[in-house]
Amino acid sequence: MLKKLSFYMLSVLLSLAALHAKSPTFSKPHGIYDSPFGLSITSPVPGATVYYTIDGSDPREKGNLYDGAIWMNTTRVIRSAVLVGDTAWTDVATASYIFPQSLLTQRNSYFGYPAMWGKFCEISGTAPADYEMDPEITGDETYAAYVTEGIRTLPIVSLVTDKGNLFSQVADSLTGGIYIFTGCPVGNGIGRGWERPVCFELIGGEAHHDLTIDCCLKLHGGHGRLPEKNPKHAFRLHFKAGYGPKILKYSVFGDRAPNRFNALVLRTFFGYSWQHWDNAQRNKAQYARDLWTRETQAKMGDPISTGQYVHLFINGLYWGMYNLCERVTGDFCAEHFGGTEEDWDVTEVDGGAGQYHAAIPTCGTIDAWNEMADLIYTLPNHSSYMHLIGCGSDGKPNAKYPPLLDVDNYIHYMLINLYGGNTDWDHHNWYAYRNRIWEDQGFRFICWDSENVLVSTTENLTTKNNRGCPTGFLNRLMKQGIFAHHFHEIAQQMLTHGGPLTPESALATWDSLYSVIELALWDEAARWGDYRRDVHPYQTQGTLYKPDGVFATERQRLRNQYFPVRTANVIQQLRDRGWFPNTPAPAIYVDDMEIGYGLQPYCTESMLTMTGSNIYYTLDGSAPVNWFQNDEGALSPTAKPYTEGDNVLAGLPESTLPDTITLRAISKEGSEWSPIVSVRLAVDSPDLVSLPREEKPRKEGIFDLSGRRITARDLQKGIFVVNGKKRIMR
Repeated sequence: MLKKLSFYMLSVLLSLAALHAKSPTFSKPHGIYDSPFGLSITSPVPGATVYYTIDGSDPREKGNLYDGAIWMNTTRVIRSAVLVGDTAWTDVATASYIFPQSLLTQRNSYFGYPAMWGKFCEISGTAPADYEMDPEITGDETYAAYVTEGIRTLPIVSLVTDKGNLFSQVADSLTGGIYIFTGCPVGNGIGRGWERPVCFELIGGEAHHDLTIDCCLKLHGGHGRLPEKNPKHAFRLHFKAGYGPKILKYSVFGDRAPNRFNALVLRTFFGYSWQHWDNAQRNKAQYARDLWTRETQAKMGDPISTGQYVHLFINGLYWGMYNLCERVTGDFCAEHFGGTEEDWDVTEVDGGAGQYHAAIPTCGTIDAWNEMADLIYTLPNHSSYMHLIGCGSDGKPNAKYPPLLDVDNYIHYMLINLYGGNTDWDHHNWYAYRNRIWEDQGFRFICWDSENVLVSTTENLTTKNNRGCPTGFLNRLMKQGIFAHHFHEIAQQMLTHGGPLTPESALATWDSLYSVIELALWDEAARWGDYRRDVHPYQTQGTLYKPDGVFATERQRLRNQYFPVRTANVIQQLRDRGWFPNTPAPAIYVDDMEIGYGLQPYCTESMLTMTGSNIYYTLDGSAPVNWFQNDEGALSPTAKPYTEGDNVLAGLPESTLPDTITLRAISKEGSEWSPIVSVRLAVDSPDLVSLPREEKPRKEGIFDLSGRRITARDLQKGIFVVNGKKRIMR
């Protein structure tokens, strides 16, 4: 009898364990629908009782008994679970069904959703809630068509959770609503760190996303949490035990980023948005500034926090256009570059209420960062700079001095922020990261929260000098001749000849972002464009903001007045500061066509010529002039003088021409050297192909392709192997 009972109990336990790996299934998948249909729910256990909800709540607690198909003719979220016996529940299944036409009737009052949100932090009063799609837009036949079509143009993120997790007005860390108690950086801070369970769905878009996963939801951001300043809050998604899987394994960003995440951020577009508290910022809303900095950094060949535009729904209510992006953590670094999360130091500075605070580690330790800062503030000491870049005093790599700063990445990063005129930086809003174990690269900086850029054509940040921050570092580093001339060279690459910060290239990046959201902006306008007019004007009464209003005016200003002149203004600001020479770099021509940034094809019969004053050049990639210990500059032993009209290739036998040539040239007028101009040329060849993005560094930070080992830095610069030979490709 005991054996039979034990066998029976074991069977029950095994059945229950298997049960928790199952959940009900729906007759149609989540997605966008235009025609009504009946939704059926199928139990994984025949004869068991099926429960469901349509308001985001857990069906195991508040479910309705399922007794037939649910009629679906408007946007709804369906959650379902199955009760087996008296106490055993299956997992919960969740699916969101979006009917675009229902956006046109989204109203301002729903059962269980409060009429007031959280208390203001810096002024008296409480924030009025806003759920409505503005009827002036949705009631206009033309605009309504834009709204219903715009919802289809971006992937949809649907967050599904019990409404109390967001809107409960009980000030309790376990049951309080995180949209009510926002954890502001000023005021009482109630709600800071609170987290709630949520089902996260990613649906549709060009990639045809099909993701459903349970995870942890938090609010994200600094002053964007203040109810009076911003009613449309940002969110953070964490994947961890107790809420769902410990890691999200899914290609959220396609081949632009890894397919494993422990956290994602839903950025809200706070600065220069239609719901912003400041009228001047509302009038210049564009919803692309932060993404522009990140995409520009990617153009420069540096890693970025990848992001994409999405539409957000909360329990079936449209919440606006957001930017879903990677969060910069040790896990982010490990997934992008290798190693483990514990190998990485990730540093930021928390600006608090807009005041400078010391840099802090968000992952790892602060030791290497402090060592780097200490060395920078001893400049222009020659040995200190050599140690900073991983060399001994003789300028040769030295294992005793691991690199502490990735100079190329840092200069790229600084040029983006100087060009953009980032006024909400650098007392906060930046990250830097470095592998503490490999020690083969220094700290690299990544653009983050750069919403306050591309505003004034004359904004000048060259005099900003915050100690211990990127601007403070630049002011010290520019005192070191070796760094200063390298800065000149990279600025020449980025700001001239088609570089990412030239008018044409910077505008092309901008236009590429607008093309993604052109229609989706109408959904955002209907959701939030009336907030400062109809709901809470705060400091100034706003208007109904729409894409064909002040948005269009600002877009045309940027296209016609900002981008065409900003590059020249930045170059002049650098010159006025003594950070860029007046002497122009040599102009380089292949067959009478001037060339510049990026890899250039050439034939062995090509004419390679230059114009400029007192030109010296090399063809082996070395600098024609070095400032090793001589700030006046000394010619390299391999540098050759150039005579105008000569063909640089003429002295090289065709049989010995390499597949790629790196020409570096410099001019001199009086005692001033120009920037070095670098051009990479490749023999036009069909086997020049780009390296697949899935090739990632191993733990030791190197690659092994075609029998060769290539450093992570090589790969970052586009060096790879084809047929056993190193090739370079942008």
